[in-house]
Amino acid sequence: MSRLLERLISIAVKGASSGGKSHTVETVLLFFPLNAYYALSAMSDRALAYSEEPLSHRILVIYEASGMASDFATYLIRTLLSEGKIRYETVEKTRDGMRPKLIEREGPTGLIVTTTATSLHPENETRFLSLSITDTTEQTKAVFRRIAERQDDPQVDFNRWHALHTWLEHGARRVMIPFAKILADKMLPVAMRLRRDFRQLLILIEAHALLHRASRKTDTEGRIIAEIQDYAAIYDLLLDILSDGVGASIKPNVRETVGAVKALIDTGKARVSIQEIAKRLKLDKSPVSRRVREALDNGYLVNEETRKGRPAQIKLGEPLPDDTPILPDPEELDRALQCCSEK
Repeated sequence: MSRLLERLISIAVKGASSGGKSHTVETVLLFFPLNAYYALSAMSDRALAYSEEPLSHRILVIYEASGMASDFATYLIRTLLSEGKIRYETVEKTRDGMRPKLIEREGPTGLIVTTTATSLHPENETRFLSLSITDTTEQTKAVFRRIAERQDDPQVDFNRWHALHTWLEHGARRVMIPFAKILADKMLPVAMRLRRDFRQLLILIEAHALLHRASRKTDTEGRIIAEIQDYAAIYDLLLDILSDGVGASIKPNVRETVGAVKALIDTGKARVSIQEIAKRLKLDKSPVSRRVREALDNGYLVNEETRKGRPAQIKLGEPLPDDTPILPDPEELDRALQCCSEK
């Protein structure tokens, strides 16, 4: 939805191989018209500069982050996401010799990318919201049931959804958030990356209000007025993502994995292997390896095996911190807004 705004949201969908990352993205895209996004499996280093495919107010979808792994490709993407355009000057051979040529690609553009990595290029990572595929046995069982049930599914009329987006394209798009300043005061400033995340929070509130434009009021300038329920919907979606991104909370699967290591060490082991952790969690090694990498990256676990190619020897690292919600509860925000209105 943010494609219809002046600033767009970008997402990295992360998870182990076969977790359902691409399927999830493909399914969501069915509800949007083709002019809403541009999907690629991979692209060359300079494809963004030379492609003639329009990118303005569209979401670029790349189904595997390795398809944009070069430094130059990630630089072009970072520029497009941050600046809302690409200005790339190169030289080309002409009849008069080598001549400079300025290539301009207009945005704004958002990005959806899937990856098996736990983190992407550090300068790109803060420009994404990271969504993790659920790797539990319960979720795998639910996938089995859903696949079995699909033969009985009625056909979805995607044309109705496409018509909704066409209607939204041709009406008011500007959104006013009357509680933005109150939200700014109540959001915990625990990390510098929240400066960018706060903007993304506001964009998502705007997108939700725009989606519900038919039931929202407008101000004297014709702007859609966001309501507390717009924030409440985004709060439920974003709280854990933002908190985890700045270390204010721990993902439940990472907390569970560190707990499994502690339980194994409490039996008298000095250190444990990935295989032992997987057996304790009743999961296969692939998702457990991802969980362990995340815990290692954050210092909650330590790998004492330093030789490459040798099995990891895992022990406990820093204690897990208590979760600290960085966003105010919607009811708290509503009370503050009512108080300001009365004054």
